[in-house]
Amino acid sequence: MKYLKDEDFIKKFGQKLKQVRENRGLSQEQLSLLTEVSQSQIARTELGQVNTSISHVSVYAKFLKVDPRELFDFSTI
Repeated sequence: MKYLKDEDFIKKFGQKLKQVRENRGLSQEQLSLLTEVSQSQIARTELGQVNTSISHVSVYAKFLKVDPRELFDFSTI
């Protein structure tokens, strides 16, 4: 099976994560401390440089206090 990487989707997810994080008044460092995901991993995710795991999506949503589906709503970016 060929691995498919949707770079546009990955970039939009990163933009949305950043938007939600900033709307909650959190820095990348603060989100890192809450989630135990490295700050550099969060930065790379927000820049659309990495295809983050579903486990990370879940933990981001939990600590940002949003439904995980909100992180996939790209209508506001």
